[in-house]
Formats: sequence, C-alpha cells, structure tokens
Amino acid sequence: MIGRFETFTLSLSEILSSWNKIASDEMKEYGLKGTYVIYLIALYKHPDGLTCAELSKMCNRDKGEVSRAVKALEEKGLIQRKNVNDNGYRALISLTDKGNKSTYALRERIKLAVEKGGKGLSEEQRENFYFALEKISQNLIEITKEGL
Repeated sequence: MIGRFETFTLSLSEILSSWNKIASDEMKEYGLKGTYVIYLIALYKHPDGLTCAELSKMCNRDKGEVSRAVKALEEKGLIQRKNVNDNGYRALISLTDKGNKSTYALRERIKLAVEKGGKGLSEEQRENFYFALEKISQNLIEITKEGL
C-alpha cells in the first residue's frame, strides 16, 4: 500500500509540475502567470459569465487569488466585468473577443499537450485512467470533509 502511495504522490507531483511549466510557457505570450489558464478555461465554458465567488469555487482557489487574476486578465483585455444591479462585488466576469480567441488557441495547445502526455495509451486506458482519477479525487474530497 505504501508503494502505491509513493507512486501516486510522486506521479501527481510530477504531472502538476509539468503542467505548471507548460501553462507558464503558454501564458508568457500574454505576460501572465500560467496559473491563470484555469480561469480562462472556466470562463470559456461559461460564456454568460461568472462572479468572482463562482470562479473561486469552480477553480478551487481562494478569493484573493481570483481577484488578483481577474485584475491582471482585465488589464490585458482578456476579460471584462459587467456590474449586476450596480454591485461591483457581484459583477459578472466574461471573456472579451480577444479573450475568447486567446482561450480557444490555449485550449488547442492544451489538447495537444494532453494528447502527447497520453502517448502510448489506448482510448480505453485513457477512459479508465480518467475514471479512476476522478473517483480518487471525489473520495479524497469526501475524506477532507468528513475525516478518516
């Protein structure tokens, strides 16, 4: 069981480190942090917009980090805020045309990275991997809420 834990944690760490490097390389063009990719992808999937609170929850990031990212993305012209009922706090954040085009290009690069990362796996192996990964994630989230 310890061997599985070591393989699991080391592999996750290596995957995350590699992903962060890829994301950072892709975001250099925009002069932004690689960690901001997750916000662009979330907003791309929600064209009607999200509030900071929704973005924070969806991306599993604290509100301070989301606020800093939103400010940086807005300064680069990739997102826009639309106040709801004159309330800036609940403003809907959405991609601009520039943001949509940029995020589409990023998504294509991400698809390529995922494809290359899964080289040597059959479609069935990929499906099983993602099923198992999601199940493990859900189980660990449950453990963090309820304890061991």
